[in-house]
Amino acid sequence: MNLFIKTYGCKTNQYDSQLLLENFLQDGYQLTGFKDADIVIVNTCCVTAKAEKEARSFIRKAAAEGKDVRVTGCAIKRDGFVERLGSKVKILSTFPFKKKTISQCFNHTRAFVKIENGCENFCAYCVVPLVRGKVKSRDEDEIVEEVQALSSRGYKEVVLTGIDIGAYGRDTGKDLIGLMERLKGIDGLKRIRLSSIEVFYLTDVLCDYLLSNEIFCSHLHIPLQSGSDRILKMMARRYTFAEYLKRIEYIKKRDREGRFTFTTDMMVGFPYEEDDDFQLSLKAIEEVSFLKVHIFRYSKREGTAAFTMGCQVPEDVKKKREKKMEYIAGIISERVKSGFTGRVLDVLIERKVDGGWEGYSDQYIPVKISDKGKECRINEVVSVLITGVENGVLSGDICH
Repeated sequence: MNLFIKTYGCKTNQYDSQLLLENFLQDGYQLTGFKDADIVIVNTCCVTAKAEKEARSFIRKAAAEGKDVRVTGCAIKRDGFVERLGSKVKILSTFPFKKKTISQCFNHTRAFVKIENGCENFCAYCVVPLVRGKVKSRDEDEIVEEVQALSSRGYKEVVLTGIDIGAYGRDTGKDLIGLMERLKGIDGLKRIRLSSIEVFYLTDVLCDYLLSNEIFCSHLHIPLQSGSDRILKMMARRYTFAEYLKRIEYIKKRDREGRFTFTTDMMVGFPYEEDDDFQLSLKAIEEVSFLKVHIFRYSKREGTAAFTMGCQVPEDVKKKREKKMEYIAGIISERVKSGFTGRVLDVLIERKVDGGWEGYSDQYIPVKISDKGKECRINEVVSVLITGVENGVLSGDICH
């Protein structure tokens, strides 16, 4: 039978979908496009109301076209989500995997590897701990085995992902550094990237470890959410902006070549957010000099602490703040990227394009490489002299 999988949400969901897919393929199913599929699996997300609504709309469309629809993911644990889908839809609340590890990542040159599930931070706006539960770390040996298999298939970069990866090992007596120490020695592996990590996990020891091992990418995604201490406290974020900035500066001071970049998540329109709070967020973006800012408008999620808060920010104000933040973040991003002109960066080739190749540097910056000189191969890491930046993409030539 033919199978199609639609995935919403985070890299952890992408990993879960890949594992689900490989189990179906092992049982004789064929992966196809939506049109030719007999079975459609939808891996849902409920972080925002928009994500939940989009998934529900797609599920109804698939059911209306006569597909055998099966739904999994975070949203099925939300009250009312399943009931509103109708009787034609089947729920995959549990799946007895025969295959416990993935062997590839379709349509990717980098492999996403889930190291844990669950979160116990309970930020005021976030529904994830309610649907994912407590931290559940994967077995260290199983992760190492999976990465070894991926490397043997030619993957040069793995991205360690999870809901709260900094908490890895909390429930098993292991820790993130111990895991990375084992992974860095795997033959053929060129890069290890952390998908997203909370700032309070970035101890001096962890920062020094990342800085002292070239296999770890010179990029960290560290959610900030707001530059206002007042709003951070209401969000239950467990740090002030000064404390956040201190960790960034610790890394920058020890990054003597200035290779590290930082990306983040920012939220606009959290309850009680006033213009002064928003201005502090804009100032924070400039102070840190983020490579990229993922901006989210606050979305009420039933069951969270913020759901019953007063002083909800009007939607039109959220949109204006989002647009303003996108503008400021875009200017800062171009400035950060321009700073790499004249430098040599290692780039993982992802695709052939007109006039050359495209890939990502270990700073997680897109790079277009001219086709002058040396021939490239997809999934190869090459050294590139950066000559400029255009429309957010670095351009350069292969070093001879």
